[in-house]
Amino acid sequence: MAPASGLNLLCRNVTTFAADKSFDEGAFRASLQRLVDSGIGVYLASTASGEGHALSKDELRRVYEVAVDVCKGKVPVASNQPEEHTAPGAIAQARIAVDAGVDFVNIYGPAGHHGYRPTDAEFIEFYEDVAKEIDYPIALAPNNSIGYMPSAALIAEVANRVPQVSRINILEAGDTYFINLKERLNRDIPILVSVPGCLELLSLGAGGLLGAQANIIPKTFRRFIDGFEQNDVAKRDLAYTEIVKFIDYIRRWPGGSPRVFKTIMATFKLPGGAGGVRKPYLTPPPAEVERFMEGLLRLHLTEIDELARDAGVPIPA
Repeated sequence: MAPASGLNLLCRNVTTFAADKSFDEGAFRASLQRLVDSGIGVYLASTASGEGHALSKDELRRVYEVAVDVCKGKVPVASNQPEEHTAPGAIAQARIAVDAGVDFVNIYGPAGHHGYRPTDAEFIEFYEDVAKEIDYPIALAPNNSIGYMPSAALIAEVANRVPQVSRINILEAGDTYFINLKERLNRDIPILVSVPGCLELLSLGAGGLLGAQANIIPKTFRRFIDGFEQNDVAKRDLAYTEIVKFIDYIRRWPGGSPRVFKTIMATFKLPGGAGGVRKPYLTPPPAEVERFMEGLLRLHLTEIDELARDAGVPIPA
């Protein structure tokens, strides 16, 4: 395992399936271990990368239990359970994770489906209702993917009212959002950020980094954080450059990170790759996969080349 880091480093990790699309516990343990070996914590059952909405309640419970067994005490292990319309729905989801022994639960605001966007009062009351029933560390995650982006002032208000809030995760929200949020908090709460723009935000006091891309390139994420903390500019900048190039490249397959991650995992024979995705996701056609992987390999990213060599995949010149 990598040396302990002062900055948090977490991945919204994949959920692995067998060929018959059942939950593959053995592959999941091996997939989690890749992250533990790089000192990277996990957010489990994310709606996107973890295909959380495709999991039954029993499967969610088992995902949490296995991850606690593999990760707890070594790296942070948290649930990132699917967002819900109502506080009772969010409470029911959180209880599954709490009972399994995760370190904390990530709770999104009320899902913004069918044009719904909560008022500030509705948003605050949602979290206050959850907090009455979930006396456990909670992470907040303002994120456009739930259908709207709560303001920095609103997130700070929730964090200041709800003592269980132990961290806040923001994705590509920018420096102005980060500064406004940090200034409005009445206690020290770590704010984790995503990769784009993170160099500035880490310098401004961000508490760590989030990146689902660490499912594929965990060592690169570790090198980046280590380089940042060690003030090793060359190490930091090379890793950051390679992460950004990887993120930019995989965006050519928008609308669902599981397609990207499971395709790469299958090509490089990583744990869980053979089982692929669950519906509604579908594995892209072989010709499209071949074009995608050839383009990725032509980037000559350090860890991608290592994975290719280990899997016996030819690397183009």
